[in-house]
Amino acid sequence: MARITSIHPLTSVRLLPMAADRKRLFITNGSLLQEKLISSSNGRYYPFHNFSIEELEKATNNYAPHCFLSYNLLGTWYKGSLDGRVLSICIPRYPNVHASRNQIINEIVNDVAIAAQLSRQRNFLRLIGCCLETPVPLLVYESVKRGNVSEQIHVTGEFHSQPMTWKCRLKIAREIAHAVSYLHTAFSRPIVHRGINPLNIFLDDYNVAKLSNFSQSLYICEDEIIKTDRIIGTLGYLPPEYLEHGEITEKFDVYSFGTLLLELLTGRRPYNLIARRAGYFRFWMNSMEGHFAGNCLKYHVQCHSINEVVDYRILPGGGVNEQQQWQAAVELALKCLETSKDKRPAMEEVTKILWQIERSLATFPERHSSVYDDGRIFMEEMIASYEGRCHVLQSFSGEELKKMTNNYHPDYIFCCSNIGIWYKGNTENGNISIYKISNVNWCEHVKNEFKFAAELSSHKNVLKLLGYCLETSIPTLVYESTGNGTLFDEIHFHPAPLSFHSRLVIARQIADLVAYLHTALSTPIISKNIKSANVFLDKHHIPKLSNFSQSVQIIDGEAFPTNQIEGTKGYMSPEYITEGIVTQEFDVYNFGVLLFELLIGLRLFDLFHLVDKEGGLLLDHLQNFIKWHSINEVVDPKIPKNEVGHDEQQKWEVVLELAFRCMVTAKEERPKMVIQFSTVTARETLASEPKNVKQVADELGNLNAASLDLKYYI
Repeated sequence: MARITSIHPLTSVRLLPMAADRKRLFITNGSLLQEKLISSSNGRYYPFHNFSIEELEKATNNYAPHCFLSYNLLGTWYKGSLDGRVLSICIPRYPNVHASRNQIINEIVNDVAIAAQLSRQRNFLRLIGCCLETPVPLLVYESVKRGNVSEQIHVTGEFHSQPMTWKCRLKIAREIAHAVSYLHTAFSRPIVHRGINPLNIFLDDYNVAKLSNFSQSLYICEDEIIKTDRIIGTLGYLPPEYLEHGEITEKFDVYSFGTLLLELLTGRRPYNLIARRAGYFRFWMNSMEGHFAGNCLKYHVQCHSINEVVDYRILPGGGVNEQQQWQAAVELALKCLETSKDKRPAMEEVTKILWQIERSLATFPERHSSVYDDGRIFMEEMIASYEGRCHVLQSFSGEELKKMTNNYHPDYIFCCSNIGIWYKGNTENGNISIYKISNVNWCEHVKNEFKFAAELSSHKNVLKLLGYCLETSIPTLVYESTGNGTLFDEIHFHPAPLSFHSRLVIARQIADLVAYLHTALSTPIISKNIKSANVFLDKHHIPKLSNFSQSVQIIDGEAFPTNQIEGTKGYMSPEYITEGIVTQEFDVYNFGVLLFELLIGLRLFDLFHLVDKEGGLLLDHLQNFIKWHSINEVVDPKIPKNEVGHDEQQKWEVVLELAFRCMVTAKEERPKMVIQFSTVTARETLASEPKNVKQVADELGNLNAASLDLKYYI
């Protein structure tokens, strides 16, 4: 990271306020600070030094660029020396549209009030004093000339020519865990820090970790839940309950610590896996459990072996013991990152586990068989059982896949699903797609994915399975190139929008495929995953359905009961949500939502958030919305409309009507995906009886031929 020379202290500091103004500011800021100190410490006095503006300018050589040290959300940090004493000076951020001067002053006063009570604790950055003569007080701390942990992990500053060792990273994790545990237990009212991330952790000359920045910290009663409407912080470190409901408890810090631990281990920021393409950040946020950036790093860990996950710069010198430490650290981090706050451990327990990891491996459970062995045996049995029922599959080595993806570099990520991460792979013969599957319920997911993808690979609208790799901890699957990415990307983010005709062609081909799944095999296959994020487009824009991890086979006309409700909000049919029933009509409902998305250009959940407490779509609200708007107002504005005529608008209405019929609550009233008679016959019948398009749509609805409806208009 380049040194920041453009960031300068507050303008008011540079202009040196007049003596009267300085006195007024000193009294105002001092009274606020004293009031906060008294209220937060039961009247106990914590002495600290009052610095003048001139003293701090002298200490930093007038805030010279070479004195710049670091920055975080509190402000810009400089190193300085005054009367032989080395200091760290924080210039708080300047008031802006997001934070007023009073708000920033309150945050600084909060930081000082809490930091003053922690000055004797080893793992907190010691506050020495402050300057109250400026519009926004300046803060002075003990020396931290080694900078913050983020710079150490990512090797950015002039003092950090060598990356951190694993031993040092583990020590930092344990020391910060201890510090947070102290905040939660040492006071009559626990303190929730709300800012645990590498930018707020500094290292002294002896590599002792020092937690700083209490500007957002607050006191709570034990087991109390505080709610706030002001959501602030660093993406990736904020827990789900805070982002969704504004809830703050001690488990807020546990979640943040889990992300910190993974960043120490992997050397990756929680958001650097997704900020690679325009729009992809939102895609990942929408498709991951909990919809939060922190889960991106969590998901990355779940989809790779420990050797693929750990920062490559700390791999040399590792042995079996060190690998066990890495694995134990990952397991602890994932516990801290549980979506449900009640499932997260307390920080006292986290600290104890880290002590065990650091001191001894004797407490770790012995693994008699590795995940690698389990995966290899499982996959070999799967391949043997499907011999003769699928095309010849190629076996890839682990090194081949690493070479194709530049060691699974984030730049090679192009998509993710509910069970894994997709990488583009470069080979001498062209591009391929590599599917790294999550270790959560991986056995069932791989079984379904392999089973159906292998059987259906000959269909032109199914993403073709090319091979597999058994040298990874979880079997990795290899597919044909996905060309233009997903249909989701194409609809929402591609600069060249799809024409209405192209959207209909895609919809008709997917409808044909679903009809094939329901009728061509002796036992119908229910996809359960027909959505734009699972439809890839090749270079010719031919749609390819993927992700059969949740698919099931049922006897024609029967229902498949399940107690495990999983899927994407807005795509799950009402009977599945309320009764756990899977039938062919499940896919019809999915297809209706996809058709609606193709026409409107928005997901229903994004457009209305009309999801009831059970998760089902409120179809009547959607229909009322359409009723009170013209078709031109609801159709995707990105659809080229240069030559839109009355006939085109009528086609939009027919497609919209078909989408609604597919999404009706009563599954018996949804049309079948099966083509009941030939397209030619239908066209001849319709041509011989001139009717307006609305009447044609009604007649086609009576025919219960969803894919036929689309074929007629293409």
